[in-house]
Amino acid sequence: MNSDIDNNTKYGTKHWLKQVIPPLLMLSVLFSTDKGTALVFLVGILIIPVLISVLSVFIKLFNLKKRKYYLVRPLLTIGFFILILGISQWAYKIALEQATSAAQAIHDECNSKSYCPENPSGWVVDDSRIIKRDLGFWFKYSASYHYNKEDFNIRVYQGPDIGEMITGGVEIPFKVESYREN
Repeated sequence: MNSDIDNNTKYGTKHWLKQVIPPLLMLSVLFSTDKGTALVFLVGILIIPVLISVLSVFIKLFNLKKRKYYLVRPLLTIGFFILILGISQWAYKIALEQATSAAQAIHDECNSKSYCPENPSGWVVDDSRIIKRDLGFWFKYSASYHYNKEDFNIRVYQGPDIGEMITGGVEIPFKVESYREN
């Protein structure tokens, strides 16, 4: 009991600020961009401090008698990283639901008219691509529409080369599947 009081007086406000503020700074990636694909790169940068934190937790658990109060920073770093990943996945899920809803409307139009539309409503022609850039809630994700008369595919980009592909068309089953370009 007396040891805890000594540790609390020994580790003052300055110590706790040094333990809490660096992990809190990780949350700044959530406010640094509104593009979901850019968030993938920013989260990738955070992997280095998370790996160091995991290593630090293991080392400190083996030497628990010394500096057990120094476990706060690595555990907060790991926790905030998991929180950021969760928010990122939640935002992408909303964007994918919106893209799937738009794709279902295009699929229904393809089957009712017996051909797929050149430029569906809500989509913008940008040079040689037909895109939608406003998918999502907090973070915006983009999707591209590719078509011919009988079928279409929509790619929703989670990152530069990962995401979901939605396909359908005239008497072609509607499906959503993951893709990864190499």
